[in-house]
Amino acid sequence: MWQHITQDAITLFVIIDPIALVPVFISITHREEPEARQKIALRAVLLSAGILGGFLIFGQFLLAALGVSLPAFQIGGGLVLLIVGLQMVLEEANDTKEEITSLGDVAVFPLAIPFIAGPGAIMSVVLLTDNNKFSIPDQAITGGVIIIILAFTYWILMQSEGIQNLLGNTGANMITRIIGLIVVAIAVQTMLTGVSNFFQLSQG
Repeated sequence: MWQHITQDAITLFVIIDPIALVPVFISITHREEPEARQKIALRAVLLSAGILGGFLIFGQFLLAALGVSLPAFQIGGGLVLLIVGLQMVLEEANDTKEEITSLGDVAVFPLAIPFIAGPGAIMSVVLLTDNNKFSIPDQAITGGVIIIILAFTYWILMQSEGIQNLLGNTGANMITRIIGLIVVAIAVQTMLTGVSNFFQLSQG
């Protein structure tokens, strides 16, 4: 059980990457008062919990209704993760996220979608709760891990200014690239698993 919890926690942490959200959150909320920033962070995390929880419960049923096999989703999701990871590794150090506060509720976009509950996180939740591999208690454990990671994400956002000052731009860029390498490795492993499962199903 502890191995399952640890694997889920590491996977979701590196995909959601709360540390990398710090400069994004500061950029899009720097004009807000502390109380407003707290509300934005809380709303973003709650929306993300709803999205990921929905895919935890209904994600595989949705794929089945669309006629998409889990191996195909693994390969496609792996490609998405690969792109995300490569962007994290290769992005320019001075790149900054475009300020988009004028587009509406920033808690919904871009915080909840795509930065917290993005394609990578959604794909990971579906794969970590595969009905063919994991029992209901196992899936409940994954749900608990999601809540813990999102609670930690909220705490990180609340400490964003202090973390940014502590790490500096160089430290933040270095951490982002290290996590990007981990995401790339997870993406490649996911695609290899999808290809393997596909051929096993075909041969069976």
